[in-house]
Amino acid sequence: MNLDLKLLHYAVVLARHRHFGQAAAALDISQPTLSRNIAALERQLGMRLFERSNRDVMATPAGEDTLRMAEELIVRSEALSNRLELVRDGRGGRLRVVAGAYIDDIAVQPAAIELIVANPSIRLEILEREWTAALSSLMSDQADFAVADILALRDMPSLRVESLGVLQGVYFCRAGHPLLMKPDPVPDDLRNYPFVMPGISLSRISFIADFDSGMKIDERGGGVLPSIAVSSFRSAIDIVAATDAISLGHPTQIAKGIAAGRFALLHLPWMKKLPSAEMGVAWKRERTLLPAARAFIKLIRKHVRNAQAVESPAASRRTRRPSVGA
Repeated sequence: MNLDLKLLHYAVVLARHRHFGQAAAALDISQPTLSRNIAALERQLGMRLFERSNRDVMATPAGEDTLRMAEELIVRSEALSNRLELVRDGRGGRLRVVAGAYIDDIAVQPAAIELIVANPSIRLEILEREWTAALSSLMSDQADFAVADILALRDMPSLRVESLGVLQGVYFCRAGHPLLMKPDPVPDDLRNYPFVMPGISLSRISFIADFDSGMKIDERGGGVLPSIAVSSFRSAIDIVAATDAISLGHPTQIAKGIAAGRFALLHLPWMKKLPSAEMGVAWKRERTLLPAARAFIKLIRKHVRNAQAVESPAASRRTRRPSVGA
């Protein structure tokens, strides 16, 4: 059976909108054209994909299974087309990268700016995601490679993993926070305040387990959600500035805020070991990274080294500074 990807795409869009008129508008075709194409697809497959009514359109049980497979097929087809464009001339196509929320802010965005300045014709798609969503995007072919905390990725046989280096971090709060009045805070002191940050992998639960009373394990994704889970570090920093929430970040991310008197570091003297997070690049084992991807990774690596240079060696020897998870 020769399947028409265009017809499958029409069916997926119709299932999403559950209305012929709205789906036709989204596809920029007429409603009769969409109706004819859906009917043609159903004849080709030998099954009814949708139940029609005066109010809406719903997928049949068989249609739901078919459309789920169709969506996966469309995503893979688009990924193949994109890679072929990149291979053909080294410039066409779209380089798709998914990054953990911390490393995106620390190194991926600065590297992207540098890459675009040097290559204005390049086309990029950068997705900022918390840890579990970043992995999901990579495994579902929505990204050519991922940049994230790689501790939990090393044991995945389907991935190739390349280290970028270890990053350290700091706990921080707004200037004037009640915790700053305590010279030697203990975990119970911190439990009175919410912790805000993007979700992290289960392997990094020690970053917040001692003092975030609202922390929970995300049973769907397998990661760890703090009291206040956000999708980007920029959201976390805005919340910290306006509330008594506390957070975790890299020194480069809060340096300006500290200099401006908006933020203050939280020193946690009970910590006996300085946590650390190894950042890296991961991609599917069956794939080969193209020159454009390698060029981008080289720039990301440079910005990771720049961030590491900001970390104080003296502070690293103290047991006060936690690390950043992607």
